[in-house]
Amino acid sequence: MTRAVLLALMLTSFVGCHRNQDAEGPMERAGRNVDRAADKTGKALGKAAEKTGEAFEKAGKKLKGNDATPPERKPSE
Repeated sequence: MTRAVLLALMLTSFVGCHRNQDAEGPMERAGRNVDRAADKTGKALGKAAEKTGEAFEKAGKKLKGNDATPPERKPSE
């Protein structure tokens, strides 16, 4: 009887102390946060590159004279 009670106490203590093996640990949470930050940074860099590309195209057109008005020429003497 005493062995049965001790066995039952041991089994309940093991079950009560069992941690969820699928639970996320601190390193996994940190990794997930790093992944999210990298995704946000990548999206922001993509938007910035797109705007920069548009600005370069606009500047290039102005330098070629497509969008700019021609400069006034001074009459030659």
